[in-house]
Amino acid sequence: MTYFKRVFYIFIALSISTSVIAKEFYRYKNAEGNTVMKDQVTKDMVTRGYEILSDTGRVIRRVPPGKTIAEEEEVRLQELEKKKEAIALQQRIRDDAELLRQFSSISDIIRNRDAQLLGLEQRIRIQKSKEDLLKLQLQDLQRQAATHERLGQNIPKGLHNDIDSTKDQIDANNRNSATLEQEKIIIADRYQKDIIRYKELESLRKTLKRNQENEREIIEPVIYECPSTTACQKAWQLAQIYAKDNASGQIEIITNTLILTSKPEKNTDVALSFSRIPNRDKGNQIVLEVSCAQSDQGVELCRSDMVKKIRSNFIILVQEKS
Repeated sequence: MTYFKRVFYIFIALSISTSVIAKEFYRYKNAEGNTVMKDQVTKDMVTRGYEILSDTGRVIRRVPPGKTIAEEEEVRLQELEKKKEAIALQQRIRDDAELLRQFSSISDIIRNRDAQLLGLEQRIRIQKSKEDLLKLQLQDLQRQAATHERLGQNIPKGLHNDIDSTKDQIDANNRNSATLEQEKIIIADRYQKDIIRYKELESLRKTLKRNQENEREIIEPVIYECPSTTACQKAWQLAQIYAKDNASGQIEIITNTLILTSKPEKNTDVALSFSRIPNRDKGNQIVLEVSCAQSDQGVELCRSDMVKKIRSNFIILVQEKS
């Protein structure tokens, strides 16, 4: 094969390969809004999005804008937050199950709380008695030291040590008392949270049960479906006044989700509780429950016209004030 023939075949091969592997171009708009053509992808293009063009100018594909580093970080943080929420939800489910397993009523929770607080109170009284004895002991030791000083004598080393030791015991006793007082606060706070959550779960269970079957009127909760957040807040304020005016005892708990009056002790007592819980439409509903003493007279009272009016008049009051 001659030299010219070899050159000719090489030229033909290059022409064929060039036609097979067509050149692509990239078009995008820069920060100034101008259309720019490139023969390779740049970082700015990835951020803003671009078009892939054939060598004839035909749009082959449009590539949407990519996420910035800040946007990618935001997505990552959102995913982490979702994972945290999922973990928190699983923990809440476990805690709720344990709460319902451990207690059968709010009265059970209150009894356990009072028993623990009583035990702490007894320990605090013991610490106080011990403190009084130590203070008397210190006064006696200090009188002995004063007698030695009046007589112009040196205070014995053993007496010095006893005074210092007694002071240390008083300080330690005070620290123990402070710790016990703090423990009382922690226990009371923990049980209050348990009471609030138990009442929320109880209200949710009762509303769900009412939707599933036709319960007797005496145990049906009264439900106010909030049409808006503002209306719900106003109804919640009215609920506080209503509980104060209609319950036999005082209000023991007021939070953003629970209003609870003292439990009925006498056959003539009426207790009220209001719970603000989510409804099926992602809004809120306020649930009123009226309870009476656990006795035959208490059951009759809860069936009476007086209690029926307490139950029905709340909805009437809210509607009138709205």
